[in-house]
Amino acid sequence: MKNPTLLVAAAIILVIVFTPVAQSVKITLILLLLIITLYLKRGYIFVALGSRALNGRNPDEAKAWRYYTMGWKAGLPPSYTIMLGNLFVQRGDPTVALEIFDSVIAKQQRRQKDGEIIASAKTSRSMALWVLGKRDEAIDSLQELRDQGRMDKNLVVNLVSYLLDENRLTEAKDVIEEAAEHLDETPGMVDNRGHYMFLTGSLLEARKIYDTLISDGTPRFPEAYVHAAQVKIALKNHKTAALLLEKALECPFYKTSTVTKEEVTQLLEEQYGLFDSDVGGDDLIEDVLERTLYDNDMFDEESPNTDLTEDDDVEPNIELAPEDYIDEDESEIEIDSEDISELESELFDDDYDEEEDEKK
Repeated sequence: MKNPTLLVAAAIILVIVFTPVAQSVKITLILLLLIITLYLKRGYIFVALGSRALNGRNPDEAKAWRYYTMGWKAGLPPSYTIMLGNLFVQRGDPTVALEIFDSVIAKQQRRQKDGEIIASAKTSRSMALWVLGKRDEAIDSLQELRDQGRMDKNLVVNLVSYLLDENRLTEAKDVIEEAAEHLDETPGMVDNRGHYMFLTGSLLEARKIYDTLISDGTPRFPEAYVHAAQVKIALKNHKTAALLLEKALECPFYKTSTVTKEEVTQLLEEQYGLFDSDVGGDDLIEDVLERTLYDNDMFDEESPNTDLTEDDDVEPNIELAPEDYIDEDESEIEIDSEDISELESELFDDDYDEEEDEKK
């Protein structure tokens, strides 16, 4: 049964309509039913209001985070709570995110529920730890999940990224090789593999990996372009590196990003001064990059505007991360705008089935 709440509410309304009482009593009972429904779904209401505040024509981040906090405290299904925590760690307050993830984990452990929700919350929790500077704890928490036999694409991307950033190359290699045996690669995983090759001095192999990644797709996270640019710089292909860095600046930067706009801008300026010493040889990649840069000019802004407007704000938009980092088939737990966009509609017609969610 997809919408039990709607069916139950409809049944109750029918009973009220055919009950032999005064019309005023019927209206009062129906209004009371609506009030109760709204109260039970108030968490969704607060999230929808927060989304409007964050993504509207005149964004008000302070108001948005207040509403999101109220939504979390009012109660949401665990998968939606995790997505809300991801939003806090990426764009808001990682300390609040840590509280959110801990609350999900504690609640699931008390109920002795399926471990999938707990594993997902711990994977996201590692991001909050990382942003807060608790790097060893972030890595250890993911290694613990891995030791328990948990292995999914989000865990792998996070763990390898952390290990590479800490120059723990041997451990990173072990995770990369293990993941290659069990999982299909996402762009984030490919980027990690290419960056590992760069850090270990395998420049030609790294170049091959990134040339394929850039040519076959359009990564939507800045690290892929920055790491590819680092390979080009090492090979003295400064013009191609500049194009890659320009592409990186078009990507969204989050608190969880391992590079900043300032770092990318500085590195880009350095490449402009090195064009005279460029050895060339990347015509194909330059053509791909220039074509994508030209295609972006078709839009009035630097990138397509997917924020809410007065005409299309019927659904909340709290897309949490570049889709390249996640598997499209795992959208129920990790950051996926389609799941979030259902929040407002579920306020009226979709009750949360906890057992069904835990099976996902």
